[in-house]
Amino acid sequence: MVRVGLLIHGPEVIDEGEVAEAIERLRAAGIEFEAALGGITGKTAVIDANLQHEIDISKDLRPSEVIGDYIKRGIEFVILMNHGKTEESGLLLGEGILRNYKGSRANLSFVQLEFCDRVIIPWILKDTDLYRAIRAIFREFRERIAREPISRCRIDAGLEYREIGGVHAGEKIVVNGVVIGTTTRDGSITLVAKEGKIVDIIGGDLIEHNLVKLPPLSLADVMVKTGRVIRRTKPKYIGNARKKSGNRRVACLFYTVEHLFPKIEEVTMDVAVTIGDDTTSIAGDILKRFGVCIIGITDGDADGLIEGIGDGALEKYAKFLPAGSMVIRLKPERDDIVGARIKKEIFGGRDEIELEGEPEQQIEKLKQRILAIAGDDIIGVLSS
Repeated sequence: MVRVGLLIHGPEVIDEGEVAEAIERLRAAGIEFEAALGGITGKTAVIDANLQHEIDISKDLRPSEVIGDYIKRGIEFVILMNHGKTEESGLLLGEGILRNYKGSRANLSFVQLEFCDRVIIPWILKDTDLYRAIRAIFREFRERIAREPISRCRIDAGLEYREIGGVHAGEKIVVNGVVIGTTTRDGSITLVAKEGKIVDIIGGDLIEHNLVKLPPLSLADVMVKTGRVIRRTKPKYIGNARKKSGNRRVACLFYTVEHLFPKIEEVTMDVAVTIGDDTTSIAGDILKRFGVCIIGITDGDADGLIEGIGDGALEKYAKFLPAGSMVIRLKPERDDIVGARIKKEIFGGRDEIELEGEPEQQIEKLKQRILAIAGDDIIGVLSS
């Protein structure tokens, strides 16, 4: 029997129980499948739903890369499962994933189950028999004819442009895990870059001081998301997961959460030092599931990507803190400056250091060294 590859995207389709329902239906119909998450924003939802045994979250792959991984392993029928803000935004997601997939399409069938408005979209069909079987399993889904993916990037007069559709006014614009602006209109916006740096947002306001967190980039390759919060749905409960265990114990430094999960898989992380308000809240929300404490460096400019953080008042971080954590509130616009000193003076320019000796004692020493570096910039400290 042909094996199906399920590509799960985002937390919403997991939190709403739709993935679990779909898996039960496929299994009851005798369809053999594998399931993997594309992107990182759904990983905590998988843990909360206790679906780690069903959905592979061990890899740090973009959705288009998950398709490539399936094809390499001989799985040629891929079903994208998503629950977008609207049917149109879900359609734009499927189009973007297919556009970013650079591998062979010789035998690929790519079908989207969009749980917002329950539509099924046959983007590419090579195995029509299996598609008919899938249609019968999800018979209440209305079929929507796919459109041909088009390029939304262009270069003109030395500037690079990328259009982002399906946005609503007042949403955050997140590029590779960094909030770089907010939308000011519904419909679409356009990012503008020059020589690898974002310089403008047509249809949005740029947060210029956050751009220093991004290395030189190509707009065609970056991951872009828009939304008021990272997770629009609420989990039924907060799950628990095991952190990697081993003899080599480390402290890790993060400016964004983009590579947080791969690091959890790679090393025995006892503490994460997080630079920035949103990085601190998001990392805390993730790492409390693994029992990893954080030392957060913030200055009160949270963009509110995590529900409940609001304006970023120091006391609001309490619910996101794993046990043994500490959040340091600095004077405005000082978190990146203090973060740079921490990276240089404590981490020696690297992103991790080994903890030699008893971890709790080493974490306490690390806290004291960071407090000393922050010095007169500190206006408040919250501990858990």
